[in-house]
Amino acid sequence: MAVFTKIYYFFISIIMSICLTLDIPMRAIGPKLDLTGYELVWNDEFDGDTVDQTKWHGHGTDLNSDALIQAYGAENGHEALYYSRDCVEVKDGNLILSIRHSDGSDPARPKGWYCASLDTAATQQFSYGYFECRCILAKAVAGNSAFWLNSPSAYDTSIPKEEGNEIDIMESMRYGVEHQGSVENNIHYFDETGHQRLHARWVIVGDDAYDEFHTYGVKWDKTGYTFYVDGKECRKTDFGLAWGPEYIVLSNYMRDFKTQKIEGESADFIVDYVRVYQQK
Repeated sequence: MAVFTKIYYFFISIIMSICLTLDIPMRAIGPKLDLTGYELVWNDEFDGDTVDQTKWHGHGTDLNSDALIQAYGAENGHEALYYSRDCVEVKDGNLILSIRHSDGSDPARPKGWYCASLDTAATQQFSYGYFECRCILAKAVAGNSAFWLNSPSAYDTSIPKEEGNEIDIMESMRYGVEHQGSVENNIHYFDETGHQRLHARWVIVGDDAYDEFHTYGVKWDKTGYTFYVDGKECRKTDFGLAWGPEYIVLSNYMRDFKTQKIEGESADFIVDYVRVYQQK
């Protein structure tokens, strides 16, 4: 059985490589996640009724002020985007990060899009481990629900990439367009030659990703990164390998595209939990 399994996953790795080269979305069909030797070291189950600010601070969002923070202005056919703490809610055991729209009729809310994001930059950073989020993706055309790791030095070209980079465990940007029901993972770092980016891999989750919970994770160790969807491997790479430290980011925002649209009053990124495991 062990030999058969090795042969099976050898051919699976070939298929995954072909899909990546040809930019063909595929399902996570690799080996199952194995956390033998790992233990839970940090988590948030969002069981309260407010954001736990001993764990999370606003990522562009001021959780302690009604002030709006403009992310970008209205130009090139799209509307402005603002960060607002009104778009953050903890309810029924979930964190809800919303994208909302204002028509400008409320003087306190200029016309445009509103969103919110959180990070652990000031509270907890990690080097290596398995990072997992269980969530429902937002129904927003040009929106981006994302679970990622970032480093304080990720965009500093004077600091070696080994000290930290941007690791996009899951980005959902395809609602209402080609590859709907898919997510992607990326790695970014900057060096003296400019922006270096690992080519995105589209992973098919299914249209139920916008209505049902799925898990997204990455195992990061001294050999590289292994990405997972629903506990199955979808990518392995040592591109931009860093030793950290990195902080966690949960974000939901509207990108500055001409086509921007949500269904109903808000497009919600609903997070059941975030968990971090490290080797014992």
